[in-house]
Amino acid sequence: MKKALSIILASAMLMPALAQDIYKVEAFSSKDLIGTARFVGMGGAMSTLGADLSTMTTNPAGIGLYRRSDVSLTGSINFQPNATEFYDIGATRASFDQAGFVYTIKSNGGLGYMNFGFNYQKSKNFKNHIDVRNFSTNSLSQSLQMLDLCYVGGDWLDLDITDDADKTTNLAYAGYQTQMLEPVRDAEGKILGYNPCEADHYNYKRVQWGGIQDYDFVIAGNWNDQVYGGVTLGVKNVNFHSFTDYAEMLRDGTGGLHEYYTNYEEAISGVGIDAKFGLIVRPISTSPFRIGVSVHTPTLYNLNTDSYLYMNSPFTDGTKNFSEYSIPVERYQYNIRTPWKFNIGVATTIGKSVAIDAEYEFTNPSNGRISYSEGVYGDYYNSYYDKKDIALNQECKKHLKPQHTLRVGAELRLADHYYLRAGYNFISAPMKETAFMDLFTNSNSYYYNSNTDYVNLGATNRFTCGAGYKGRKFYADLAYQYNNQSGDLYTFHVPEANGVTNRLDAAAVDLNKQSVLLTLGLKF
Repeated sequence: MKKALSIILASAMLMPALAQDIYKVEAFSSKDLIGTARFVGMGGAMSTLGADLSTMTTNPAGIGLYRRSDVSLTGSINFQPNATEFYDIGATRASFDQAGFVYTIKSNGGLGYMNFGFNYQKSKNFKNHIDVRNFSTNSLSQSLQMLDLCYVGGDWLDLDITDDADKTTNLAYAGYQTQMLEPVRDAEGKILGYNPCEADHYNYKRVQWGGIQDYDFVIAGNWNDQVYGGVTLGVKNVNFHSFTDYAEMLRDGTGGLHEYYTNYEEAISGVGIDAKFGLIVRPISTSPFRIGVSVHTPTLYNLNTDSYLYMNSPFTDGTKNFSEYSIPVERYQYNIRTPWKFNIGVATTIGKSVAIDAEYEFTNPSNGRISYSEGVYGDYYNSYYDKKDIALNQECKKHLKPQHTLRVGAELRLADHYYLRAGYNFISAPMKETAFMDLFTNSNSYYYNSNTDYVNLGATNRFTCGAGYKGRKFYADLAYQYNNQSGDLYTFHVPEANGVTNRLDAAAVDLNKQSVLLTLGLKF
């Protein structure tokens, strides 16, 4: 039923190594626009205007502009227009996004106020759906990715032998057990290679959910109403889940099609710590114009991943109509260090009617770092490859790129107590168009990673608007956000070797999302 192929991938093994870890670096380095409804309604452009609880996540000096204590909480409804329910995860979901307070203490002398605060806020909402149907494979199959993992150190691994099987990955071994890889042997039984399959098209469904929750503690001060400074210390909680269903229609020698499919489930949990330092200055005491700067340290994450792989193919030894194999839940631990982040902004008010803020933020995901807490080859491997971050971190530099963010926002006072807001974000693409995921790495990720799919994300455009009511003590804000982003989905990567240059085409995926937020608060 399989097309006989003889593909020697020795030259492919010399190619640069890349694993799914760099896609995790991007996921844990980036932030969504989440916070109070006023903050979101202005596109997150409040770092220099300040006096909002969510500014402690961007520029903690903004907390120094408070002159009254504040407490608020925010909830949202999030939906992905093109999504359908999958794995009991629907297109629409409610979220508790923010809860916090600031307590102000008036001081004597030049130090006007000392403000202390705490804020719980989601910084990342992982929820998204991807559904691609009847997409052509150009005759290629995921089994080519499995084949790539069976040629190690200049020799083919014989997966019938335990020692050899231990040198490959769960993915390749599952492919062998389900006969997606057909061994080719000489007359003496020595392994000469494997014949992969040929596919006609594939169907792909993936749903992700969960988030990153920030718990921030801030102290900020105000000197003569001209200089504001603040420090935020943060703890992050990671809760990420993903379920993928992938199916190929394989060709047989008579032109018939037979379904092969896999399910891959992944759960990541862990904690991270970071710090933020901010300063806002009014250079002219008689002018409301101000300049703000902030620096965010890298977030240090310690993460645990649990993964499960199930594979089912139409090939059989004759005892039943299919072959199946599953890899039990595996847990492994690793660390991610996100890059530094720098923010600069300007803001002003026009009378009592208009407030405007614009800011620029820079970070470089290629400076992210990954290390594994436990190694496969003992102390030497741990210290040389993982703690020094050689293989994976070189690939971060090759395939991720500097990221630029522009945020602008404005607030208009319509009448006493009533406000309108609007904002815009542009975030450049975090990875190069040529980025890919090669599971063959000089890292522990080679042994642990079992999925083959990846998405190269494009630039993000966010459009926001909002309205608010502010009384003497009570206030309420409402905001709407439209998040526009697309990406290129690759269900597996095909290494180039011995003239094999046929590529799997990218499937363009729509990742657009919308959200509505409501904040209720009290100032006293």
